[in-house]
Amino acid sequence: MKSIIGLTLGLGMSFLVNAQSIPTLAKVYAGSTAETSINSSQKNPKIQTQKEAATLTILKQDGQHVEFTYQNPAYKAYEIGTISADGKKLQIAYKGGSGVYDIVDNKLVGCGSGRVNEGPFGKWINTYYAWCDDLTAK
Repeated sequence: MKSIIGLTLGLGMSFLVNAQSIPTLAKVYAGSTAETSINSSQKNPKIQTQKEAATLTILKQDGQHVEFTYQNPAYKAYEIGTISADGKKLQIAYKGGSGVYDIVDNKLVGCGSGRVNEGPFGKWINTYYAWCDDLTAK
C-alpha cells in the first residue's frame, strides 16, 4: 500500500514539475533563415543557397502542443509542433519535412530538412533542402 501511495505521489510531483517547465511561446518570432536546396535531376542537378527574412506566428498553444504558420518570401505553410517535457526544444513537422528549435529566452534557433516532389514532374524530380532559422520574439 505504501508503495502505491509513493508511486502516485512521485508521478504527481513529476507531472507538476514538467507542467511548470513548459513555456508559453510569444505570438510572433521574426529573423532569418538560411536554406540550401538541391534538385535531384540526373541531367541538370542544381544547388541553391539563400538567406531570407522569416516569420513564425503562433496560432494556438495548448500546453506542449503548438500550431503556427511559417513564412519567408518564397514559402508560407501551416505547421505543428510539440514542446519537449523540459521546455527547451520545439520539435516541428510539416508537409515534406521536420525540424527542431532550441527555445532560449525569447529566441527560437533551429534546423531541419525536407523534400518536395510536387507538380507534373514530381515523380521524377525531387528537391531536397536543409534550413536553419534564427528567430527572435517581437
